[in-house]
Amino acid sequence: MKIRTLIKVLLLITGGLCVMSKIMNWPTLEFYIKPTTVPLFFMLYWFNVKKIDLIFLLVLFLCFLGDVFLLADIQNSFMYVLSSYSVSYLLLFYFLYKNYRPLNYDTTDVIYLIIFLISWSFISYKIYDVVYEAMGDIRCLGLLYLLILYFLFIGAVFQYINSRSTKSLWFLIAILNFVISDSCYALNKYYVPSIEFEIINSIYQLLAVFFLVKFKISSPTSLRLKQF
Repeated sequence: MKIRTLIKVLLLITGGLCVMSKIMNWPTLEFYIKPTTVPLFFMLYWFNVKKIDLIFLLVLFLCFLGDVFLLADIQNSFMYVLSSYSVSYLLLFYFLYKNYRPLNYDTTDVIYLIIFLISWSFISYKIYDVVYEAMGDIRCLGLLYLLILYFLFIGAVFQYINSRSTKSLWFLIAILNFVISDSCYALNKYYVPSIEFEIINSIYQLLAVFFLVKFKISSPTSLRLKQF
């Protein structure tokens, strides 16, 4: 069995166990399994590139730290979780900058972007509005976290519409998965506790890191339709 195939099999097993730990309410299983997922994603990345990107390596490390702090029973651990992921999201802006191209939108693109901006702004506001009171002392950090993710998702959408490449698509999907995962976590923790939110959070958090790796190992193939 090739090493890449073995890593993917291990990721399927560990990912499945993480989701199962939520479904069956087995926190002990999650405590031991969840921290292994990001190192496996790093191995998948490592065996598919010739040179390691140190910025991306730091992003993965901060995701790993976020998982550890989330599982650790220490005082103010959630503030460390928010801080770790906030910094990792800020670092992802580097890849938006690195892959920047001059804007080239047609009328249809502009209409889609306006609809997206209005919809995404409304969704972000409503999520923060329903969790604001329950966040207590971490409201400011929570608002900063939301704003970082808010602008990161906008940047990912703008970049994809502008470039229409496989790399920008994987990046957009990764950020979308982070949005879904973080939204479900916030709603579960500060609005309505729900096993469904926990399961969705578990699934999409894993998918987010997976698609980040796909973004880094994919080639910038154009997805624009050829005009004849």
